[in-house]
Amino acid sequence: MSTVTSTYETTRLRDGVVSLGAHAFPHGELGDDTVVIRPDLMGICRADVKEVLGSRDVPEDRGPLFGHEFVGSVFFAGSRTGFEAGDAVTFNPNITPHRTTGFAEYVFVRGSKDQLEQAVVRVPGTEDGKDVWMPEPFACIVHALRKLLELTGLDSFGGKRVGIVGAGCAGLMFAMYARHLGASVTVFNRGEARRSFAREQGILAADEIRPLSEAGAHPDAFDVVVVAPTVATAELLGTAARLARDGAVVLVYGGTRKGDRFPGAPVDVDAVRRGELLTWVDHAGKRLGVSGAYGCFKEDYEEGFRLRAEHPESFPLDRLTSRRVTLDEFPDVVMDIAAGRTDPPGKVLVEVAPRP
Repeated sequence: MSTVTSTYETTRLRDGVVSLGAHAFPHGELGDDTVVIRPDLMGICRADVKEVLGSRDVPEDRGPLFGHEFVGSVFFAGSRTGFEAGDAVTFNPNITPHRTTGFAEYVFVRGSKDQLEQAVVRVPGTEDGKDVWMPEPFACIVHALRKLLELTGLDSFGGKRVGIVGAGCAGLMFAMYARHLGASVTVFNRGEARRSFAREQGILAADEIRPLSEAGAHPDAFDVVVVAPTVATAELLGTAARLARDGAVVLVYGGTRKGDRFPGAPVDVDAVRRGELLTWVDHAGKRLGVSGAYGCFKEDYEEGFRLRAEHPESFPLDRLTSRRVTLDEFPDVVMDIAAGRTDPPGKVLVEVAPRP
């Protein structure tokens, strides 16, 4: 600890404004139950943007997510944490130990040994650092499709047609994983920029990515429809219902808020998503399952690491990166995204410069 400066750079989010500044390094608060992580890479998530805008319901049991996608190394580990300095780690924000934001030079995580074992996830030594920041969002997609298989009683998606609404990072990762599990996939997205990005990066073939305006040409075509935009609006849920065949399941992954309803049915899709439920509704003469997934667990991270190590050609997650910025640039970049002045088609990474 003697090599640590007396201050460190961290961001603050207050009243919709993101700022970066120097704060005192809390040497005196580093207890036996504390892990300090030095991030190398952080990802800007749409949940971060929604918290800037104040448009996300913050669950009491999990707290805010601002700055939750990061990978780095353990800088300090208390004697009761089970970790050691130098461990390569990522973070699961769904476990809720006390923590500071990941958009900083250091992240302070405090909790019981059991909590920390679940929240601070070790990155396998085979990782090359190129795209290891992807564990958290990818683990959530792994969890969502595994949960759907469990809820529906299916063994695989072999022979299934999967439609995906939204070609952001989540939608593209759903396409990768569903395809790996045997499905044929078609992704629908309104904006051309994301469609072009998916094709140009070699993530989707030309016939796997379509304008959202063409969804009407594919009624009753899919066995599973995943709704994966930033916000799962009633309009997009209605589009998903039209894409789904009779007996299909609509998986709601995109953002919902308390009280959101499935079009034409008395179903609270926010409760379904957060509760990871499967309920059946009648919609436009069809019987549809409405399901949801929320968060992930340590085992989902581990499965994600396994998938990428054993099937790198199926999971080119590094191709999702569209821009890299510094921590100094981050406040302006995230504020521009929140204000709609820029809309990156892939993932924006934030890099922390090495300390001298």
